Amino acid sequence: MRERTVHVRRRGLAASGMHPIQPCGRMRWDASERTLTCERGAVGICWNRGVDDVKPEPGRPSIEERMLRDALGEDLRGELRVLSREPYGAGALTGFEESPPAGEPVQTRYWYVDTSGKRVESETGFVLGDPEHPQARIWLHPADPRLPALAPASFPDAAATLMGRLGVRLDRSPELLVYRPGKRAMFRMRAGERDTYLKIVRPDASASIVQLQESLRAGGVPVPLITGWSELGIVLTETAAGTPLTGRLDELDPERLLDSIESLREQMGAVDTGRAARASLADRRDWYLTRIASAAERAREGAGAGAPGRAEAPSSARFAEHLAVVTRMIESVDASALMVDDEVLRTVHGDLHVGQLFVAEGDASAITGVIDIDTCGLGDPADDEAAFMGHLVASIVLARRDAARAAGFRRLLDAAAGRWLAVDRPGARRVAHRTAVHVLAHALAPTERGDLEAAAAELAIGAEVLAEQLGTRGA
Repeated sequence: MRERTVHVRRRGLAASGMHPIQPCGRMRWDASERTLTCERGAVGICWNRGVDDVKPEPGRPSIEERMLRDALGEDLRGELRVLSREPYGAGALTGFEESPPAGEPVQTRYWYVDTSGKRVESETGFVLGDPEHPQARIWLHPADPRLPALAPASFPDAAATLMGRLGVRLDRSPELLVYRPGKRAMFRMRAGERDTYLKIVRPDASASIVQLQESLRAGGVPVPLITGWSELGIVLTETAAGTPLTGRLDELDPERLLDSIESLREQMGAVDTGRAARASLADRRDWYLTRIASAAERAREGAGAGAPGRAEAPSSARFAEHLAVVTRMIESVDASALMVDDEVLRTVHGDLHVGQLFVAEGDASAITGVIDIDTCGLGDPADDEAAFMGHLVASIVLARRDAARAAGFRRLLDAAAGRWLAVDRPGARRVAHRTAVHVLAHALAPTERGDLEAAAAELAIGAEVLAEQLGTRGA
C-alpha cells in the first residue's frame, strides 16, 4: 500500500473557544470574505491511505466516511451521520454530522469531505495528496474554502462587524437557514423593524448574482430587493413580498396556485439573463444510480440483511421494489425524447420548489415572490417542473409526522403531476425522466443514513406519480 501525505492547514475554529452560529434546527440535505478569520498554522502528517486505495466494500462505511475517520483519528468525538452528498467535479462533496456522546457538553460538529479534485484559493482544513492537485480535502463547518465569508458571518461578533461595514446594525445574531457546501449559505437577521437576509456566495459570483437579480426585477419578476453587496462574496437582500408558501398549505387551491406559478415562469422566461441555467440534474443520473445502489447495499449489510438465517427487512424489500420502478423510468426513456429543441429553451429558475415561493397575505394561491435565483438562466422548462415535483415528494416524507402538512404537499404534488406528467402533453416523457432523477437524488440522503424506510417511502411516492408515464397505473 502506498504511503500518502496529508498536508494540514488548521484554522482554530474548533479549539479557539468560540462557537459558531448553530443552524436553525438540525441541519438536513433537502441543499462565500477574507477578514476576521482565525489564525492558521500548517503541519504535515502521514496518512497511509489514498483515494485510489480505498474501495467500496459491502457492510463497511463509505469511502468518504473512512477517509474522515482516518484523518481525525482520536479527534473524532462522537458518532457520524451522513448529512448530504452530491456529485461535484471528478468526485463528490459529502457532509457528515458528528454528534457528541450523551452527556458531554460539546457542540455537534459538521464535517465535509471533498473529492472533486478542484483547487481552492486557500485551504482551510486537511488536504490529501498534492495541494496543487488534491485528491481530497476535509474541512470543519464553517471553514468552507470556497465561501471565505461564511466563517466570519457564522460568529455573532464577527457578523456584527461584517454587517457594520455594509451599514447594517444587527439587533440579534444571524440565523443560518440554508447551507449548500461550496456554493452558498443564507442567514436571516433582524435589523430594525424588519428581517433582512445575508447570502454568502463564492467571491467571483456576487457581482453576477446582483446583475441577474436586477435584470429579473426589471423584467417584472418579484425577486427581493438587493440592499448591499460585496465582491468578497456577500449579497444582502430584503425579505420577499408576501408569506412563505410552505406556511399556507392548508389554504391554497392547488390548480390556482399552479396557474400563478405558470405566470411566474412566463415572466422569467421573457427575461434575457445572458447566462445558462444550472446544469440539469439529469446529466448526473448515472452517478445517482450507482451511488444509491452502493448506499443501499451498505444499509442492508449494516442491518444484517442477507446474514444466514436472517430474513430481509420489509423496508429493504419495499426499497428495492420502488427503486426498480424509478430506475425503469430513467432507463426506459428513448434518447430522442430527451432532446430539447432550441425554441423550447427559455429562462428558468433552475431549482424551483415550494420553499422558494411566497404568496399574498390575502390569497395563498397567488405568487408574490420568488427567491434563490442564483441558478436562473437559459434552460429546459422540464427541469423546473421536475425539481418542483421531486422536492414535493421529499417534503411529504419529511412531514409524515404532521398528517395535515403532508396532505397539503400531496395535494399540490398530485395537481402538478396531473398537469405536467399528462400522457398527451408534449415533452411529458422528458419531464418524467427528469422527475425520476430528482426523486432518486432526494432518496439518496436517507439511504446513505441507513434509513431505508424513509427512502422507500420517497421512492414509492415517486413511482406513484410516474405510474401513468410507465403505463402501470391500476396495474
